[in-house]
This record gives sequence, structure tokens and C-alpha cells, in this order.
Amino acid sequence: MAKAYKAKWIIPSDGNVYKDCILTVDEGKIAEIVQKEHFDETKYAHIKDFGNSIITPGFVNLHNHLQYSFLENTKKTNFKAKIKRFYTILKRNYFLGGLSKKSFVYRLANLLSDYFCMSRDEKIASFKKGAQESLLSGTTCVAQLSQESKYFDVLNEMPLKTYLFFELFSDSVESSKEEFYSIEKKIEKLNKQKSDSTFVGVAPHSVCCVHKRLFSILEKYCKKNNILMTIRLAESKEEMDWLKNGFSDVDYLNEFTGQHKFEPAFVNLSPVRYLEEMGLLSKQLIISYGNYLSELDLEILKMNEVSLAYCPRISDNLHHKKLSLDTVLKYFPERFGFGTNSLAFNSDLSLLNEVKYADSGKLDVVEALKYLTIIPAKILRLNNLIGSLERDKDADFNVFELKENEDYNAIFDKQNPKDVYIKGKHIVKDYKLNI
Repeated sequence: MAKAYKAKWIIPSDGNVYKDCILTVDEGKIAEIVQKEHFDETKYAHIKDFGNSIITPGFVNLHNHLQYSFLENTKKTNFKAKIKRFYTILKRNYFLGGLSKKSFVYRLANLLSDYFCMSRDEKIASFKKGAQESLLSGTTCVAQLSQESKYFDVLNEMPLKTYLFFELFSDSVESSKEEFYSIEKKIEKLNKQKSDSTFVGVAPHSVCCVHKRLFSILEKYCKKNNILMTIRLAESKEEMDWLKNGFSDVDYLNEFTGQHKFEPAFVNLSPVRYLEEMGLLSKQLIISYGNYLSELDLEILKMNEVSLAYCPRISDNLHHKKLSLDTVLKYFPERFGFGTNSLAFNSDLSLLNEVKYADSGKLDVVEALKYLTIIPAKILRLNNLIGSLERDKDADFNVFELKENEDYNAIFDKQNPKDVYIKGKHIVKDYKLNI
């Protein structure tokens, strides 16, 4: 029999707010939202009354690196780990010793150093912890960026829905071919093994870390196979300097990570025009950050219906610069969602905190929730499954507890939901994981 969940407020991301209604679920799917005067209790095997609470769809996070969640907790006590750590620090200091430790390039290199020194088990534990933190914050679907396929089995076992974007790097024609053949095989293999909650895409890291040959190959591959692509774009001053001058501190980072120095394929173009020259601008592209985009760049992206993973807190943290929410709303109408990146550079994985940080009262609750639910679900082309509380979609929803004098507008005073359900299963119960 079906189950029913009562709440003072239900915001299903369809533009409406329902008061004193009941959300009904049948076999892990949304059935309908019923007014209390039309509710027949005899039809339901399980009825839960959440009282003065808000029910929303589960949140969708458009940019994550869950593997970097708990780097500081790694253990480097055995001899092999100490040698690995010593070698990595020596290498980092050799390539990046002249850079400020506060610079973006140095901080990213430091992160990669710590991650490289972790054991496989430590990496998986860090990843799992990030996934758990995401669930506790009400995120039921993540866009996860990683080079490694080892997290695939972890994701297949978790209730969290995941769009797994494989990160790609290359510095030459030869390495571009090798990188593509490797990722093509991974995708073919994983598509045969993935659960119905896992999806696969590609993520060329950035214009200054990917050779034009690989971009060309990916452009054809994604169109042929209807695969989504995501890329960090106009994120840092170092990236902008590389495009303008043909070199920047990014070259040191590339060398540190094992790549050879290479120059931009096109001279003195903006990052958007750079991608445009390679035919990459389309509805299948999701860019992240965009901190240094000009109005002309933004107009081009809008015209091509490119989507944005908006990461305001980490942009300010790493780059002291971000697109304003007004700018994002103007140039990415109905085409953006929020991202948290990772706990390595962010204080938490709460999407509500991302909205609060960027918003300053510009969006009402109903509109803001769309950018956490149905709109990013559409960007990931998963809106047939998730993103709103509509009939036959997966019963992925959050329950936020309110105080006696609060209404649904108080949701942005919260950080985490009290309860989280995925496909009708009680994943978070009373602020604690229930899996």
C-alpha cells in the first residue's frame, strides 16, 4: 500500500506552495499532493505527520569533488607513506617554491599533494564522508568530478544519485589520444555496470590544462553519444593570463602534475571565444565558476544556452572574485544551479548556505528552491526522474522542521533538513544518517 507524509507546507518546485496537505508515495514514486479534506487514511499503510515542517524536493548539487572531503584526517605513519610524502613535498617545492602560498595555483597544488599521498582506502573513506555530508545537507543528486573510476562502485552502492563526470587532462596530440581512448573504455565499461541512479559524462578540466586535440575529439564524441560535458571556465586570473600571454603560473601547476608546457591554440581570445572556436558551445555544456567572464562572453553563452554551475563561496575563497547573482540571473535564466566543490575549500556542503551567501534577499523562497531542484535537474537531463514532487518521479524529498512561529520562508534560516528520503526510503532521520 501507499505511504503518506503530512506537513504544514509543501513546496514541490512547480511554482506553488501547498498548505496543510499530504504528499503521497507509492513504491518509491510520487503519487500526488492531496488536500487534507480529500485525504482517505484507509488507503495508506503508513502515515507520517511532520507537523509544522516544510517538504521540498531533494537538492541537486552541480559541482562536487567529494574525494577531497577529509584530507586532513589521513594517516601517514608508515615508512612508505612518509617517503611518498617527502618526495611529493620536494617535488612541489621544486616546481612551485617561488609562488605565494596564498595563491590559487599553490593552494591547488597543496591539495593535490595531500590527495596523492593518501592510500586507496583513505581516498575512498574521504569520498564516502563527503557523500554522507551531502545527504545530511539534503542533497540527493550530485555532479561529481573525478579522474578515477574507483568511486564508481561506491556510488553504485549508495542511494545518492550521481552524474559522474570524468576529469581529463592533456598537453599534446599524443596524450590527447591516449586520454580519450582511456576514458572511452571506462565509459563503455561503466555504462554496462552502472545502477539506475548513476550517470556518466566528461569533464575536460580547463582550457589551460587540455590540448586542443582532446577538445576536438570530445566535441565529436559528446555530440555523437549525446553526453554532457562540464568545464571550469574563466575561474582564475592565472587562466586569463595564460590565454592572454601564452603562459602563466598555471604552467608550473601543469609541470607539477606531470604535464608538459603547451600554449593556447588561439591567440589572445577570451575563454568563451576559445571554446567557441572549437565548437564546444551548446546545450550539452555546463561551465563552472565564470568569475572573469565579460558581458560579451556572457551574451555568447546565453545565446548558445550554456548552463552554469554557480559556486559563490569557493569563488570568493580561492579567487576573491565571483559573478554576482544579478549577473547570473540575467545571463543564465533557468540555466544555472549551485555547487559546493569540496570540503577542502568550503566550510560545508550545504546548498542552502550557497544560496544564502549569494542571494541577499533577491529571490523569494519558491524561486530560490527551483535553482536547487528542478532547474539543475533539467541541466543534468534528469528532470524526468527528480527535481519536483510530481506524479511518477522518484520520491526524493527533504523535510525541514520549523519552530512554532515560523512559516516556509524560514527555510533559509536552516542548514540541514531533519529528514531526507530517496526513492521513498528514509535516508536521514532526525538529522542522522539512517543507512
